[in-house]
Amino acid sequence: NTPMRGGTEWTPRYRGDESSIRQLLKPSPSGYIPSKVGDAEQVYGGREARIPQLRIPIGEVDVAMIARSLPQRNRSRKRSLSTSGISVGAASAEAKRGGHHWYSRISSTRSMLRNETNHRILGRRLADDSESIVPGEGWEVQGGNIGYCDGTLNSVCARDKSSICLMTGHNDGRGTLDGDALSGWVVFNLKDVTQGLFLARMESWFPMETNKRTEGWTAINNGKRTRHRHLKAPPPPKPADYRVEVAVNGVITKSLNETEFNDLCVEPGYNLIICTLWDDEERAVKNEKEDVELAFRMAGGGRKAIMGITHVYYA
Repeated sequence: NTPMRGGTEWTPRYRGDESSIRQLLKPSPSGYIPSKVGDAEQVYGGREARIPQLRIPIGEVDVAMIARSLPQRNRSRKRSLSTSGISVGAASAEAKRGGHHWYSRISSTRSMLRNETNHRILGRRLADDSESIVPGEGWEVQGGNIGYCDGTLNSVCARDKSSICLMTGHNDGRGTLDGDALSGWVVFNLKDVTQGLFLARMESWFPMETNKRTEGWTAINNGKRTRHRHLKAPPPPKPADYRVEVAVNGVITKSLNETEFNDLCVEPGYNLIICTLWDDEERAVKNEKEDVELAFRMAGGGRKAIMGITHVYYA
């Protein structure tokens, strides 16, 4: 089993924004980090008044009070949750066998999440590409909730102006980090990587030209140097010059057309696509901690080449 960390723009999530994708992102040279489109502030803060129906009647047993008074259980028996995501179970005594990764709760076989045709990397390897990998300013977060949405009674969530009922405390939200071919690079700062592994849940079915951040742009990052979902019809075909590029520590390692990119992805369930953007078996064999900068972008296709990211996982 390989313990994974990560982040998501869906809510509820552990410790609110601390486990969002945005917490893993490197700011652009101007300091920009993708933010939510629309309401950015809640109408009011603080905890809600207690719902009368949830109060313990006088004379009745308060089960929650009894539970809180019990001694703490051994922490080693609890599921470990890190501030940057979720550790899936306890680390196996053998995190790697024969140089191969073993996935926990994702697949019982390695081939499900990786195209292993002749054990080769798809696309062109551009190790000599001289372009610097600089975070772009055309990424944004569409949908989802604002506030502290951890799914508990202590959450302060979804109290934006568009809410039809501010006191519902409804934590369920489906935010998406969106970008297109004009958005530039989105760069992830990954701490203590040992397995050379990075996966993402991705949504390629957005209508074209729906990224509000790049409206009116005609060039990447608007020339700066320094949600709607298709459920009943397939998304339109990607532009002919559409490509997806991945860089690790400043070096572009993948430049893929649509077919090659799709070969990196699996669809284990409806509306669920998981793509393996980085899988370095040599790093896994070394099993040494290292901070890694992983970048992703669409190249070619302008505002029609849109992509959404809702979850990322790395190890």
